[in-house]
Amino acid sequence: KLAVERILVAIQNKESIRLFCDYDVDGVTSAAFLTHFFRDIGVNVGYYLPDRMKEGYGLNEDAVRVIRKEGASLMITADCGITSVREVELAKSLGLDVIVTDHHQVGSEGLPNAVAVLNPHQIDCNYPFRFLSGVGLAFKLALAVRTALHNKLGWRKDKLPNMRRHLDLVALGTIADVAPLTGENHILVRHGLDVLAKTDKAGLVALKAVSDVDGRVDARSVGFSLGPRLNAAGRLGKADSGFHLLTADDLKQAKKLAQELNVVNQERRDIQSLVQDEAEYLINRQVDLKEDRVIVLASENFHSGVVGIVASRIVEKYFRPAILIALENGVGKGSGRSIPHFNLHRALTECASHLIQFGGHAYAAGLTINEGSLDSFRSAINKVGCRILSDENLIPELFLDGILNISEVNATLHKEVTLLEPFGAENLAPVFLVEGVSVHRLKKIGRGELHIRFQAVQGDARIDAVGFNLAEKFASIEEKLDKVDLACEFQVNDWSGQNKLELKVLDFRYSIKK
Repeated sequence: KLAVERILVAIQNKESIRLFCDYDVDGVTSAAFLTHFFRDIGVNVGYYLPDRMKEGYGLNEDAVRVIRKEGASLMITADCGITSVREVELAKSLGLDVIVTDHHQVGSEGLPNAVAVLNPHQIDCNYPFRFLSGVGLAFKLALAVRTALHNKLGWRKDKLPNMRRHLDLVALGTIADVAPLTGENHILVRHGLDVLAKTDKAGLVALKAVSDVDGRVDARSVGFSLGPRLNAAGRLGKADSGFHLLTADDLKQAKKLAQELNVVNQERRDIQSLVQDEAEYLINRQVDLKEDRVIVLASENFHSGVVGIVASRIVEKYFRPAILIALENGVGKGSGRSIPHFNLHRALTECASHLIQFGGHAYAAGLTINEGSLDSFRSAINKVGCRILSDENLIPELFLDGILNISEVNATLHKEVTLLEPFGAENLAPVFLVEGVSVHRLKKIGRGELHIRFQAVQGDARIDAVGFNLAEKFASIEEKLDKVDLACEFQVNDWSGQNKLELKVLDFRYSIKK
């Protein structure tokens, strides 16, 4: 209510409004969404996206001063701001009102003294769904403003903006931020993907084209093709490029921006590969996997823009929490990822005395630390890990939803499964057990030959199968002779317009069925 009232006053008085948003996809889509919304109601707003390399995450005092100096009297944050107590206080002293919208955990200093704080994790917040992304919160704020324009300012309904047409941005940001695809998120993303498939936004049309995403768009297309290209810009300190793309009106300009993002994404991949190699080198020399519950790595060779994604890869491989810290001039900027049973934000809270600052969620967090505090921090968080994580907690679990025969994989079953989409965090695609399979025509594929493709044969039935990062594990299988049980999803392979159903293998065991 307070946020809406302040925005209505700003609109009526033609005040200068600035958006301050994070540099990741959730933040950039928040900035783009709010820009589109305010344009739709005839209000021009400015934006400020911090430079990841120079400014780091969240509000900073220099940015607050710049925004006020430019004449803004109202600043709206998205996907950040909940821990910016001092920065919001500075803004207030300068005559800059702040509305904070953020979905991250509230910091130990309490809430910032803003005009209004929209965050479902506040203690006194009674909103029934607590897992909206940053752009999801921005959407809810805009929806409330739209309603107030009609109810309080008397705008005719036919003059109000069509909110559904911007759900493409909501879906993009929500999926890229790995928000749970349950409850309200499931509804927003399901409709948003439909909008994204038919979008007329020049930037999204161009982004889909360079990403080879055509026709139907699902969560996988966003998570593995569209999202990484936008994220690459923020990771390498060029978040403005993503914002300009998502707000572009001219298709020619949008195509140019999309191509630039494609180049940046390849640069990100190359940097990520180098950081991954460095991380593995350090693990082999510094980490005792029998003793260490939490992997903490720090190096001047790490790039702060990709430490988060490499931390995710480390977690996937070793199945324990991982924190990677990029060191520069005695200060480290780190990013961590976690596993079930280990709330990373809560663990960092216990270790706060070793850190300059931190923030995040149960499964992902960022931090800043003095290089001299690294050893004590590593020791402290491993003590927390030893207390919380048992040996069993460090064994990954794969839950099976049913037993399936290859002969049962058909278009009808696939259609029934797609009714449960979109799949993603907390709403995983069904995993089936396919027993007594022999492996034919096995071949390694992809960069570094880490992946496999083969034909799965079960009796008289056969189907193509693909497995990612399984080449080493499958090397022991004797083709045509060994019988294996596959844990797999099934998917449509639309490469070159084939549209063939195939198995996506997640793991295997030697068959126990005689």
